[in-house]
Amino acid sequence: MNEVALKIQRRRYFSEAVREISIYRRLRACPGTVKLQEAFMNDGHVCMVFEKHGNSLAVALDRGAIEPAHARRVAGQLLAALDHMHRCGYTHTDIKPENVLYRSRSGEARLADLGDAEKRLHQGTLYGTREYTPPEVLLGTPLRASLDIWSFGCTVFEMLTGDLLFDPRAAAAKKYQEFSTDGNAPQIPLATSITEDQAQEEAEQMVSGVIIADKYRLKHPLGRGRFSTVWAAEKLSDISLENERPITSDNGAKDSHQLARTERERKDQQWRRTKGAADVLDLALNYEQLLLMAELCGPFPREMVELGRYRASYFEQDGSFRFQPNLRQTSIRERLRATSKLRNGSLDRASNFLSRCLKIDPTERPMLADAIADAWLINN
Repeated sequence: MNEVALKIQRRRYFSEAVREISIYRRLRACPGTVKLQEAFMNDGHVCMVFEKHGNSLAVALDRGAIEPAHARRVAGQLLAALDHMHRCGYTHTDIKPENVLYRSRSGEARLADLGDAEKRLHQGTLYGTREYTPPEVLLGTPLRASLDIWSFGCTVFEMLTGDLLFDPRAAAAKKYQEFSTDGNAPQIPLATSITEDQAQEEAEQMVSGVIIADKYRLKHPLGRGRFSTVWAAEKLSDISLENERPITSDNGAKDSHQLARTERERKDQQWRRTKGAADVLDLALNYEQLLLMAELCGPFPREMVELGRYRASYFEQDGSFRFQPNLRQTSIRERLRATSKLRNGSLDRASNFLSRCLKIDPTERPMLADAIADAWLINN
């Protein structure tokens, strides 16, 4: 059976899909990234067909930590892929287990989901996924490609332990009723534009067995995000669809599913630009995330805070955290010792490696070439 990974983009995110296809084609020679086989239109959706390389690393981590030898192997492969991307002028911006394809038997990995890759990073843009987002993004300071190193470090910790390095929702649940799992807790509603988008996302989902473009039969979902759903699909023929169903703006960008920006969406966007968050809940989670970073990785440099576009959301004028939180300092080594199988020299090398990747100040993180040559990756 010829099985592929078929990514079906939601209709309203046509332009994002076109951009992603362009990036994949520019980086087609990049080692360590999943390969795009073809792209075409189907019923207003942009569809992208990729080689199927195992499942996402997140699926493996649902069963717990992976063996340290495999974690080192995956880490080395991801660093090599990032090194090539950075040399080509791109920053991935969203390194996390969901965006890594992993074969558990061999320990081989591929970097996926290049749709958010950037040639030029924009200060104040909220890149990535919160649990893996570096402090400079949340704070809104000037950005550099080393933001990938932070997200990579969070991912490596998760491989070694099976646990999130930073879990702001768990931290918030201890403080705020709104994040509690208690059904009687008061809930702050999400922004209306977000709930409307979620409803539309549900309406666009497909089911197993559907045949796409007379060529691919959907089997089961491999992953789902805000912009798209990725399916394991059976390839039924070898006919190329890129010429038969080309991707054009007439097929996607101008159809009725490309909703015009509403006044409400504009107001939500203005909130994000001012506060550095989507809504009040998002703001609270970002704050908890920054506290967790300070507890594990040390204080935020005063000069870094002063450069932050969103510093007023989280810090006082003197550079201290708002609301005078009680920080409980710990270390990466303590966390690894408590939650992983690593001991003695292996524990020391892994701790040192992650401590280098997870520097609050992005200028202090290692260059990719230095990270690739780290003792933890080259010594058993």
